[in-house]
Amino acid sequence: MLRRYERRLLEEIERQLCSEDPEFAQRMTHVRPFMKVLGWLTVRRALGIVAAFLALLCVVFNEGTGFVVAGALAAALFMSESWQIQTE
Repeated sequence: MLRRYERRLLEEIERQLCSEDPEFAQRMTHVRPFMKVLGWLTVRRALGIVAAFLALLCVVFNEGTGFVVAGALAAALFMSESWQIQTE
């Protein structure tokens, strides 16, 4: 979280930008829906979606073991979303 001083400073920069170049400011504040999805999509989420899709395919083709494995992988990927790998 930013300190109060830093927030005021950023707000002042934003106001100055809006007054100097309103077209640029409008482009920066308007986010297309596709870009929101790309911002939400991480590698773990993408792998989780693929694993969930594979689990559904296993159900369709009556592969019980594949369903369990792919479902467990998808669940692990979605639950591990908050885990962080720290490198030194």
